[in-house]
Amino acid sequence: MIVRSLDANHDWTFGAGKNNYRTNLNALAQNIQTRLLCFLGDCFFDLTAGIDWWFYLGSRNRQDELQMEVANVILSTENVTSIENLELHLDSQRKISLNYTVDTALGRLDGEVLYNI
Repeated sequence: MIVRSLDANHDWTFGAGKNNYRTNLNALAQNIQTRLLCFLGDCFFDLTAGIDWWFYLGSRNRQDELQMEVANVILSTENVTSIENLELHLDSQRKISLNYTVDTALGRLDGEVLYNI
């Protein structure tokens, strides 16, 4: 697996040749993170991809549903075989933190997503 690496603003990186790409577990980690940060309907080539963040962040008592949605996105990522651990915290300021451990075809992967909506 190989993907173009993203910078801190989630934009593609250029100008460093092969160093602008991620492979194997690093590529898979970036894939998962990108899929988790995607808003439903925002991906021009697949409008069904992503999470309906506005719905979940605008509703109270939906954390269990959001956790299921996050788990579905992770599990439907290519090469992910199972989720060992998934922790989700959503605060009143609409900041979300996700910590997860997944088993993949490429090995075990620990990931973290911090997002301020």
